[in-house]
Parts: sequence; structure tokens; C-alpha cells
Amino acid sequence: MNKLLLLYTILLLSFTSAVSQQLYLPLNRDMTQEYDSYLNKVGIDFHTSMKPYLASDIKKIINMDTTDNVYTSIKADPKYSWLHRKVSYQHFITIDSADYQFYIDPLFDFEGGTDESKNQNTHVNSRGLMFEGNIGSNFSFCATYLETQALFPSYISNFVDSNQVVPGQGRVKDFTGLGRGFDYGVATGYISYAASKYFNFQFGTDKNFIGEGYRSLFLSDNSYEYPFLKITTNVWRFQYTNIFAAMEDLHNSPIAQPAEAANQFFSRKYMTAHYLSYNISKRVNIGLFESVIFADTTNHGAYRVDYLNPIIFYRPIEYSLGSPNNVVMGGALNIKITDNIKFYSQLVIDDFDIDSVKHYSKGAMINKDGIQAGIKWNNLFGVNKLRFQYEFNWVRPYTYSHETTLQNYGNYNQPLADPMGANFYENIAFLSYRTGRFFFEAKLNYAVYGADYDGVDFGGNIYENYTSPNVISTGISTTQGLFTTLIYKEFRMDYLVNPSYNMNIEVGVSLRSQVSSQATATTNWFYIGFKTSLFNHYYDF
Repeated sequence: MNKLLLLYTILLLSFTSAVSQQLYLPLNRDMTQEYDSYLNKVGIDFHTSMKPYLASDIKKIINMDTTDNVYTSIKADPKYSWLHRKVSYQHFITIDSADYQFYIDPLFDFEGGTDESKNQNTHVNSRGLMFEGNIGSNFSFCATYLETQALFPSYISNFVDSNQVVPGQGRVKDFTGLGRGFDYGVATGYISYAASKYFNFQFGTDKNFIGEGYRSLFLSDNSYEYPFLKITTNVWRFQYTNIFAAMEDLHNSPIAQPAEAANQFFSRKYMTAHYLSYNISKRVNIGLFESVIFADTTNHGAYRVDYLNPIIFYRPIEYSLGSPNNVVMGGALNIKITDNIKFYSQLVIDDFDIDSVKHYSKGAMINKDGIQAGIKWNNLFGVNKLRFQYEFNWVRPYTYSHETTLQNYGNYNQPLADPMGANFYENIAFLSYRTGRFFFEAKLNYAVYGADYDGVDFGGNIYENYTSPNVISTGISTTQGLFTTLIYKEFRMDYLVNPSYNMNIEVGVSLRSQVSSQATATTNWFYIGFKTSLFNHYYDF
């Protein structure tokens, strides 16, 4: 094992050829789909499943001077005033030389709105800063910080009260005394180093996303940021990614020392993930995914060096170690049907038993799996930048959960994959259009899931221990439990003020309906905001 790790390290560090700056694009869906319009063309040899994208990789594919990508094509006329250029085109502060570049930009989200169904006002007040730059041609860095006070619609407030976190944005404290106003901060940062044109190292605290869809059944940006080391290897038609990460469970630690437990130390666990992407042809891409979640409960949360092995497929190692840890595996198939139409899919397997699969209709709990299938259609009906996307996700009960709750597939009290958790299916559709600086998008999410009730765990909440006495083990079916229908509709309009850090003016409305035999809840949320949109926020649950 040690010799293998040493050999891999030597290979990574043995190349010294110069490459471009190593900043990553923000993990923002609106920005990513602008680049995808070019990266998804037939014959383009680029791996679009691993996000965020490395800017230097994109520049090898896309000529930034000729594209009509709104984030690269809008350039300031030298005749414009300094104030006009700074507000509408350029970074707020730029320090540029032949050997290094530094950029400083304000981050903010000033949003007001109303939840008409509850007759309650909402607002978001975020202020922060982003500092990024390049030193030489091989080293880059980025750091962001946002401090926020917010009043959310009631269904989001209820989620925060139950889970101690704002969706994807960290722990909170109440600043109003009303039980629905929250104060929280979010900090991210990373350094990125290219050992050669083949290898990139990223180390920091941030998020990752694996997949082509709006959701991911492998690894999404749904949960809070986490510290990680990512190694990306590009050779020929292959891209191979290793992620070594530390996760948190926001419950009092069962493995802390007595003195620590009195201070409510949280539980630390670790994740190692591998994703191998291969472009079989100019149209077809396949991917293999594997991750393991582990927590050393006997050594007070120590990291096991066995899991630093960079080679994919851990299950044999798991067996050799006699390990009870949580392994999730999967495969992906992506097909470029035309330059504008792309099919994508994922299959995830948490537990698998051949005998149970042979009798799948009996509904054994050990069959924990899920599927995703979707299509993206760019330039719909020949209209430039008119885009359509449809996606179907289905996940069986108890998938991503574990007999040891600490080792579930979650972080900061949220799933690492789909925010719905498990025991659901959902249909998501988008229709969007961009013209110049204006962007319009309509979204429909129709989901059905089985909720827990009467003290029984029906497999939707991945933070439940599925070995408890209140769990059924046979006759399992998706949406078992309290049958609940969720319909989420949203329309928004954005005006892009400054493409350098995605400063927008946004107006939108979301209509949410949650119906079961026990209760009906509706939310009609109108909002208007002025913000820098660099991160994805998922409120459609």
C-alpha cells in the first residue's frame, strides 16, 4: 500500500510543464450551462460530469474571443468611464502583472419578498468578499466569505428548525426571537496547483458536483461546504478524480472524550470518492463512481490511511479490512445525440444482493438503489439560447442510510446527493431563454415521496437508523409510508449587471404545494433581489 502511494505521488510531481492559471469557475448552474452549450457539442473531448470546471481546461476547448457566451463576450469599451466599466464589466479591484493577478470583488445578496400564503415578509441580507488570483502559471487561489441575516418562508424556516442548518449554507442562530429569523455565515476557500498538463491538485473547503443533471445521485452541492483534497488526472480520453474529504454530523459526538462531549463537539466522519470518466467516442461518455463514508468510532474519529489508496473500487479493500463502512457505487451513461441534444443518466447502488435482485418484486430492503435519466436541449426549435431540460430521479427507500447513523451518506444534516433523500421519485423540467443580459427561466418540479409517520421509519430520512425495531425489511416499495405529493413551480427573470462576478438583479415567484392525507401546505413566495450569484441554493424540496 505505502509503495503504491509513493509511486503515485512521484508520478504526479514528476511533470513540470507550464500550464494556464488554475482557477475554478463558480459552481453556479446559470453560468455552467452557458459553457455547456459549447462543451456538449459532438466531437468536443471534454469531461462535463465533474464540476466545478477548471477554467484552464475550458480555454483549451473554447475560443473566448469568438464565443457568444455572455460571461466572456461582454467586454467594456475603452471609451466608457471608469465607473461604468467597474459597475457593468470588470472586477471591482484588479492587480495585474506578467507574473501574478489578484481580483477582489464584493459579494452580497439583498433580497426582499413576501410569503402570501402566510402573510409574512421575507428578506435576505448578505454581505461579503471574494479574493482570488494567480501566482505564476501553475498556482491559483480563491477565498470567499458571506455573513447573512435572513427571514425565510415558513417551510424553509421549519426545515432550519428541524435540521439546525439553512439548506446548503451552514448552522444558524436566531437573531429576531421570532423563531424564523436566522443569522449565519459561509466561508469557502481553496488553492489549486497544476503539477503538469495531466494533473491538478485542489485543496480547500468548498463543494463538488458529479453528474450532468440538475440533481446528482452520486455527489451534489446540496449540503454545506467541507474540507477536501481533490486530484484530477486527464490522460487521453480519460479523466480520473480522487476526492478525500471530511464531513460533519451535527449531533453530539458519540466518540468524543467526556470533557469534549460537555462542549457538544460534533461528530467527524470522512469520505473518499473516485470518479472515472471515459469518452468512448465523439458522442458517448461513460462514468464509474465509488465512495466510502467511514468514521473510526474506536479511535475517537481518527482517519484511516487505508482510504488514501487512489485506485478505484474499494469494496475488495472493505472486505479485507472487515469494515462496516458505507460504500456507494454507481455508473453513468451520457450520449450527445446532436450538437444541441444530450441524454444523461446515472445508476447508484448502495446495497446489492444477487438473490434479492432475482426476486426484486418481493421488495427486500437490502436492494438500495436509484436511477436518473434526463435530456438537455439547447437552441430549442432553432432559437439561439432557448433551452429545455427534463430530468427524472427515482431512489428506493433506505438508500444512502446506514445501520450506524454517523456513517450515512450525509453532511451537516443534509444528504450529499439529492435533497429529497430517499424513498421518492421526481420529475423536473426547465425552460429558459437568454438574450443579451436578460435571462428568463420557468421550472416545474413534481415529486412524490413516502414520509415517516406513527414512529415508523419508511426509508426517506437518511439520518434514521434503519436497523431500529420500527423498520420493515420486506415488501419495500418506493413512496411507502405517508404518501405525499410535492409540486414546486418557479419563474424568475434576471438582468446581468456585471458578468465578472455574476452580479444580477432578480425578480421571481415560487409556488409550492405539499399534500398528504394528513395535511396540506402551500407557499406563494414573491421576491426581488440584487445579488452576486456564485452558488446554487436549493429550496425546491
